[in-house]
Amino acid sequence: MIALNPKAQVRLNRVGRDAVPVLVIDDLCLDPDDLVEAAAAADWTPPDGTFYPGLNAPLPPDYLPEIYAGLSRSLVRAFGEAFTGAMSAHGFFALATWPLEAFGPWQRIPHYDQPHPAHLAMVHYLGKAQGGGTGFFRHDATGYEWIDAGRREGYLSGVTDWIGRQGDQLTTHAGPKTPCYTMTDRVDFAFNRAVIYPSYALHCALFDGARLSEDPRAGRLTANSFFYPAAA
Repeated sequence: MIALNPKAQVRLNRVGRDAVPVLVIDDLCLDPDDLVEAAAAADWTPPDGTFYPGLNAPLPPDYLPEIYAGLSRSLVRAFGEAFTGAMSAHGFFALATWPLEAFGPWQRIPHYDQPHPAHLAMVHYLGKAQGGGTGFFRHDATGYEWIDAGRREGYLSGVTDWIGRQGDQLTTHAGPKTPCYTMTDRVDFAFNRAVIYPSYALHCALFDGARLSEDPRAGRLTANSFFYPAAA
């Protein structure tokens, strides 16, 4: 049974020029080690149809309902009335395992998950003694810190063109030195910390100081979740 910590520390950050809301929750669950053990016992496979650089596994069935029920008031305060009613969700355990050499150019720049304004993403950090975290970015050429449906086509076209001409500049993981992007904020990796943000925000996983392993007890383990109103 997943149980949220009633003494979890919740703070709302406003990121970048556009003040994108980012919710950070420390000590989210009462027994996070139980989640680590669930991940260690899970069946891990390469992701299907995503750019995730590693392995995925199913979350415990009670994880998403308990997380959403426990955080619903905080989500409404941070992200608006769209999260008052019925919701849908999906998610997975994630274990980053790829070396930098395996990353393609699109995996070496910030990205957005969905251009829909009523979708949220959550990363629950479950690795121990890990560096890195989650970074948030501005695209320098456009000034965009988030991508909605109206911006999507032009943004993707411009980035595709830039990668075709200058993609050889992408020599590291996405981060503060990524050309053509400015990192506006970061949330460092800390065991049992969760970061929640709009899915349209430009962001990426940060790998500075990360210890990669295929062992969920030792590697960069996270629970990645996506929440959206049932009608969205």
